[in-house]
Amino acid sequence: MHTDPTDPTEPTDPTEPTPAIEPAADVTDAPAEPVAVAEPATPPDPAQERAIALDALGWCREHPSEETAVETLNAVFTLIRDPEVRPAWIAAVRVVVLAIAQVPEPTPALHAHMTVLVANLLELSTDSAMVDELLAAWLRHPKSFGSLHTTPAAFQRETFVQRLGDLLGWNALDLHRDRDALRRFAEWVNTWNPRNKFRSRRALQALARNFPASDVWSRIHFPSENGPPPNRDRDRDRDRDRDRGQGRRHDNDRPAANPAAPAAIAAEGAPAVEGAPVVEGAPAAEGAATGDPTKRKRRRRRRRKGAKPGEPGATAEGGAAAEGGADDGPDDGPDEGGDAPEAATEG
Repeated sequence: MHTDPTDPTEPTDPTEPTPAIEPAADVTDAPAEPVAVAEPATPPDPAQERAIALDALGWCREHPSEETAVETLNAVFTLIRDPEVRPAWIAAVRVVVLAIAQVPEPTPALHAHMTVLVANLLELSTDSAMVDELLAAWLRHPKSFGSLHTTPAAFQRETFVQRLGDLLGWNALDLHRDRDALRRFAEWVNTWNPRNKFRSRRALQALARNFPASDVWSRIHFPSENGPPPNRDRDRDRDRDRDRGQGRRHDNDRPAANPAAPAAIAAEGAPAVEGAPVVEGAPAAEGAATGDPTKRKRRRRRRRKGAKPGEPGATAEGGAAAEGGADDGPDDGPDEGGDAPEAATEG
């Protein structure tokens, strides 16, 4: 029988020796290789970092209009505490920002790097005159800030608003001449997240109060309103004065309604309706009579007790006193005939 040696289904030749299976090596007996311990990172050499930073700043001064120059300045800012790097960094920043302010169409990436650079400049405690000059130059760029440029939350800082107020107060910016720049700045602040906008609320209120420009500050909206930032201090003082003057009345301070009270109050001078419920503690209307007509007649008789004989309502000498009868007793005779005396007169 012919067999195909390449066919795996064909049976093997029984005369061929079967290869012996070697036992697997015992891994438990193999010695463990030592694990290499990571060496601690070597701290950077300050002199080497300084040399690299100075070289990078020199390149920025030579290519001030490049987008990479602004990005490099932001990277070197971490070494601003170095006394040799700081003056070189400030000199390079001035050249680069003034050059970028002349770029007609800065890209979105360039604008983002410029926002970070201005935020770094505002952290400087010195060179304030240079910072004000560069900030005003960038604000006046027709493509700076605005609603189309969003900024990460970490760089949405109140110092931007505060420094803008300083520029207006020092006449570095003019409220009328730089109106377009102020509008773009307000639209940019309006893109901030609510938390950062509320943190800058007092500074924005100061701007709106000290530099009135409704067409500028009305562009900044808060989640709870649609207008310019209100003067919260003024509103709080007004509420406090109102509460001190007349007190604040709450719903739970109102007296409870009496369920037995009548639905309407009788008009002044109207006679009381017989059988109508009387509200406890309610003052009687002027001219309104209380009780039944019989008792009212008795009281009129008692008031005329001291009249002379012959006058209406006079009592006879020795006769029964009119006031002797109790008001709540029965009536002696009908009253329809008028106010006749209760006892007969003499002779």
